[in-house]
Amino acid sequence: MRASDVLKGTVYEILAGDIDCQITDLADDSRDVTQGTLFVCRRGARTDGHRYIDDAVARGAACIVVTDDIGIPAERSAGRWGDTDGVLIVRLYDYRYGIGMICNNFWNFPSRSMKVIGVTGTKGKTTVACMIKSMLDRWGRRTGLVGTIEIDDCIRKIPSVNTTPGTIYLHRKLADMVANGAEYCVMEVSSQGLMHGRVSGVEFDICVYTNLAPDHIGRNEHRTFAEYGRWKRSLFSKCKTAVINADDMYSGCIAAEAVNAGAEVVYYGVRNHTAAGDGNVCMAGAIHRLILHRVMGIGYECERTDGESTYMTVGIPGEFNVYNSLAAVTTCGIIGIPMEVMQDSQSDMKVRGRLEPVEIPGYARIFIDYAHNAVSLENVLTTLRQYRPKRLICLFGCGGNRSAGRRKGMGFVSGRLADMTVITSDNPRFESPEAIMTDIETGVLEGGGEYVKICSRLDAIRYALEISDRDDIVLLAGKGHETYQDIEGRRTQMDEREMIRQILEEKNAGIVRRCDN
Repeated sequence: MRASDVLKGTVYEILAGDIDCQITDLADDSRDVTQGTLFVCRRGARTDGHRYIDDAVARGAACIVVTDDIGIPAERSAGRWGDTDGVLIVRLYDYRYGIGMICNNFWNFPSRSMKVIGVTGTKGKTTVACMIKSMLDRWGRRTGLVGTIEIDDCIRKIPSVNTTPGTIYLHRKLADMVANGAEYCVMEVSSQGLMHGRVSGVEFDICVYTNLAPDHIGRNEHRTFAEYGRWKRSLFSKCKTAVINADDMYSGCIAAEAVNAGAEVVYYGVRNHTAAGDGNVCMAGAIHRLILHRVMGIGYECERTDGESTYMTVGIPGEFNVYNSLAAVTTCGIIGIPMEVMQDSQSDMKVRGRLEPVEIPGYARIFIDYAHNAVSLENVLTTLRQYRPKRLICLFGCGGNRSAGRRKGMGFVSGRLADMTVITSDNPRFESPEAIMTDIETGVLEGGGEYVKICSRLDAIRYALEISDRDDIVLLAGKGHETYQDIEGRRTQMDEREMIRQILEEKNAGIVRRCDN
């Protein structure tokens, strides 16, 4: 494809080279460049793509797209970018719009070849997205997935690095889905993804809103809650139909954004039957906790304004999962999936790292959950407390280089709701794990709970299992689906399921390990 065709519809300035040179691929990481690649330089949070122009040219880039205001001719004469003779260099104006257009031109607008469903909110994105995909799969529709756990292009499943990947990689995977026969794509859309323009050029058919709560506020995320909410809200200016949680206090702002964009609005909820006015609505009636052979779940009466009422059984416990289920049911009802298909899908629903049970005969009931903020942890602990364990033991840490406010908040919640809190390390990144644990300890003390600090997560899990018995519940919070630990920029293998297995094997072999705290 000619560069002029790839750049069609964008605003750019030719600084050097032939605009009709041939482009064979797109990349925004110089390590991915091959002969004929168009390399997009962008200034990211950790590095600046303009620093890697020499490397991209050496690897065979045919076109360099710069976004800086730096004067290219002067810089070239100074030798900053080495020998770029024969390489097309253009300056792209309005990167956020332009990068999406470049991807769509190159991959032929892949999101137009599928029905794309976006899911956003502070909590519930992964569960709702997985529920929708499960229903579509059960209905026999080939469906791709982009989310926190993995990217599924209908042939391969690739572990995710970010909830919403970078623009070029995202469009590449959408194109792969189309090539693999996908009819639908379900996509988690994070506020960071929206702020950094990662979904630029993606055309959404349905967007789902779960909830909004203070989170992801800090130096490395969003500056204020207002900014965080503004980016969440922006997704609903891009869709044809909005599915909105009527019970959430910010639902009116989300609905207004959707209505202003000309979208149809459909509501779901448990309590707020009047918030939707005369609009379409799907509500939950009576809600029941379920325990079948020590496997927990929840059931509810699903009532729609068209008069249809169906009892739904969800294979994951918690009232918050009634909301998640309703979001998925409402979305799939719009698509036209029969209710009996949705019932079958929900009854055996499981999501990796979301109240995921680890069944060990003779031991406490163990759950692994991704809860990594105070609201999520409170929801999970409240849900588990409803099943009346003899003791509720909560193990967690907090991520480094993220909102410091989470630490005290999560500590307070666990101190108040758990019988024992085991404070440990999560992903310390470039912070001291001991300092993070001290911040958590402050909150636990305010919550008034019993606690212990054990920095090694393996030793912490060993301790939690040693002090528990069959009638207890042990919650391992924070890691969820993750199978690594991030320490000073390096990710090392760490899967809590494997840790539990290792601990039990050692115990069965008579090996005694001391837990230092």
